[in-house]
Amino acid sequence: MLSDKGKEKAQYIMLSVAMLLLVGTAILPLLNIYWEGLKWIFAFGAVLALAERLTERYRGDNLRVRRLYTMGKVSAVLYCVSAYLLINSSTGNPSDWLAFLMAGAVMQIYCMYVYDYEKKKEDKKNDNKQH
Repeated sequence: MLSDKGKEKAQYIMLSVAMLLLVGTAILPLLNIYWEGLKWIFAFGAVLALAERLTERYRGDNLRVRRLYTMGKVSAVLYCVSAYLLINSSTGNPSDWLAFLMAGAVMQIYCMYVYDYEKKKEDKKNDNKQH
């Protein structure tokens, strides 16, 4: 069994790899690099992001942070929907997958910045209690 720090590090690595795969495989077609396997690498990145989001837990009592964790899970689901639409491009508009990818990315970025803000606010609050 991994310690809590080990789990956090493994989750950080999982999410980092997933985001790199998603961004890399989404940018390559813009550079006129096409390969059928890119779709499957994108799908792997989406599933990896979802797996990481489903395994992370927030044990605090801050309701806003709890909601941010839920939004992170929703963004990972949007990545999976994007991967599905990319692989099955015969359903609807061929660029629909991009809309879901962008929606997930916007949620991910929002969560990242607001989580950092909440973390700093909580740390400042804890420092004031200690003094």
